[in-house]
Amino acid sequence: MRSPEAGATRGRILDVALELFSRRGYEGTSIRDIAERMELTKAAVYYHFPSKEDLLADVLSPAMARVGRVLEEHESIGGAEQRRALVTALVDVIAEVGPQVVMMLSDPAVGSHIRALTGDSGLPQRVGRALLGPAAADAGLEAADRIRAACAVASLPAGVAAWRQDHPDETSLDQGSKDVLVEVVLAVIGRD
Repeated sequence: MRSPEAGATRGRILDVALELFSRRGYEGTSIRDIAERMELTKAAVYYHFPSKEDLLADVLSPAMARVGRVLEEHESIGGAEQRRALVTALVDVIAEVGPQVVMMLSDPAVGSHIRALTGDSGLPQRVGRALLGPAAADAGLEAADRIRAACAVASLPAGVAAWRQDHPDETSLDQGSKDVLVEVVLAVIGRD
C-alpha cells in the first residue's frame, strides 16, 4: 500500500502530465520534461508510472469512462429533446474533465495509444453514431450523415481550442461557452 505522500506525488505527476500533454502534445512531452517540471528524477516518475503509456492511460481513463457512461445513458435518441440532452451531457463532461483532456483526445498521437490501451479506437465514431440516433443503425447510412456526425464530434475539441485561446489559464468552461458549444454541435448534426 502506498503512503498518502506517494498518492499526492502520483496525483501531481498526473496534473503536470496533463498540462504538458495538452500544451506540447503527447509526442512532444517526455518523462524527463515531466520530471524536470516537478523537480524530480525520471526514476521517481517511473516509480509511479512504469511507462509514458501507463501515464497517458491514467490521465485519460476517467474521461473516457465518463463519456462511455453518457453514451449508455443516452443510447436511444428519439428526437430533438433527447439529442439536446445527449449533447448537453457530453459538453458537461468536457467542462468537468477539463479542456486539457479534450485537447489530448484530439491529438492524433494519442488516438493510436488509446486503441492500444483500451482497445477502443472508436470513441469518436460511437459519439457520432449516438448523435445520429436510430439512423446510425441502418446499414444504408448515407455519406452525408457520416460527414455530419464526424464534423459534429470534431466541433467539440475545435470549440474548446477556440475557447482556450481566450482563456489559456482557465481549467473549466463557463456556462455561456458551454451553451454555444451545444448549439454548434446541434447545428452541425442538423437532425430534427
